Amino acid sequence: MAQHTDGGRVTMKDIAAALDVSINTVHKALTGKSGVSDAVRCRIVKLADELGYRRNAAASNLRRKRVRIAICLPAATGTGRYFHAYLWEGCRRHLDEARDSGIEAEFIDFEIGSYAPCLSRLVERVEAGGHLDGLLALAPAEGEETSLLRRLTDAGVSLILLNGDRPQTKRVGAVVADFESAGGLLAEQAENLLRFAGPGARVLLLSGDAAMPSHELVARAFRERLRRRWPGLVIDEVPGAHGQADELHRALLAHLEAARPALAVSVFALGSEILADTLVELGLAGEVAALGSDLFPESIAALRQGVFTNLVYKDPVGMAYRAIGDLIDAVLWHALPANEVQTGSVELVFQSNLAQVCARASANLR
Repeated sequence: MAQHTDGGRVTMKDIAAALDVSINTVHKALTGKSGVSDAVRCRIVKLADELGYRRNAAASNLRRKRVRIAICLPAATGTGRYFHAYLWEGCRRHLDEARDSGIEAEFIDFEIGSYAPCLSRLVERVEAGGHLDGLLALAPAEGEETSLLRRLTDAGVSLILLNGDRPQTKRVGAVVADFESAGGLLAEQAENLLRFAGPGARVLLLSGDAAMPSHELVARAFRERLRRRWPGLVIDEVPGAHGQADELHRALLAHLEAARPALAVSVFALGSEILADTLVELGLAGEVAALGSDLFPESIAALRQGVFTNLVYKDPVGMAYRAIGDLIDAVLWHALPANEVQTGSVELVFQSNLAQVCARASANLR
């Protein structure tokens, strides 16, 4: 039975908690709005009737005021097209479904390296009296970005962080990718591909930028699992950051020409694109087994053509969709997420399930 949270009167929060759905979902179901399946709507209405829920007209009218949120994420252009474009996709998808909820959304994008100046301008606006109820923002690095986000929460802005967490910001919650599971999935598939490899087999690992948690955590989980299972396996690492495409290509060429590995793996998107291109360039596509990361047009083409055996997909669309839902619940209903830090799903993509994963990710992926 739901617990009453308002002096004995049943609230939407009670119904949401009893059915393990968001308060925004309950609101849509009970007000006849779109974005809820018939089955879920039926369950919500049935429980509301059983509990004697009565809509509070005064509270409903109060909620009709415009609520302003901002979304501050890296631009979807350049290297942002690999991952951040799909964060934007998830945000827009949820906002389209919630378009009649009284939410007014502002989209703020920034180029990599200019996050702090972007936040600084937003802080100036809010501290000068600009109205902002909530903010969905990329998880900051230590230092200035964290301090700026804390100034916003101190000013009364509800904050949800995406793709990482910094409790020091006083955020309401965070939605993060499961990087360790991604590395574990890559390692598990690597084991399958290496099971017939002889002694002294080598794996070439494009380990990304060690200063980026999204790269380092995946690479570490991959290394640790493989080394536990294959103590004699040699892992040759080729690091590289997003701004080092040419250097990464040259280093990869040198490794592949010096010794052919049994398997090549990339833990990040740019590395995956360069790995696929280099294998084709050297005529090694299909001869060297390869695993890539993330879902974007080039990685999809490489999987379809057999250059990659698999891709690991961290579902940025689903992460952002969930994060926007948490933010809307916080600003409309003052509801906290069930868990402060929620972890996104990770899956291994094969040719056989590629079409279904692409359809879930974006209408622009084919």
